[in-house]
Amino acid sequence: MTEQEATARGVIRREEVPFLPQYGTAYVLYDKQDADYAYALKSHRYRFSEYVGTHVEVSGPVTDMGRELPVMNVTHIRLPGRRRG
Repeated sequence: MTEQEATARGVIRREEVPFLPQYGTAYVLYDKQDADYAYALKSHRYRFSEYVGTHVEVSGPVTDMGRELPVMNVTHIRLPGRRRG
């Protein structure tokens, strides 16, 4: 399993998609511009339920690139208009 660091913007959604349980998550980053899921989201640091429906910028290592959806282990979430701190 290879990892690479990535940053992406989109809306955090909780979805009932058949393949998400294999990743151990129900949360995805939805890219409105592409009208598609960008990443399955996991994190030990953040509770995604607090961000559902929010447009965010997320970053972290990405794994499982060859599967249905790459998985991002989110290490940072930034809300629009807020500086990184």
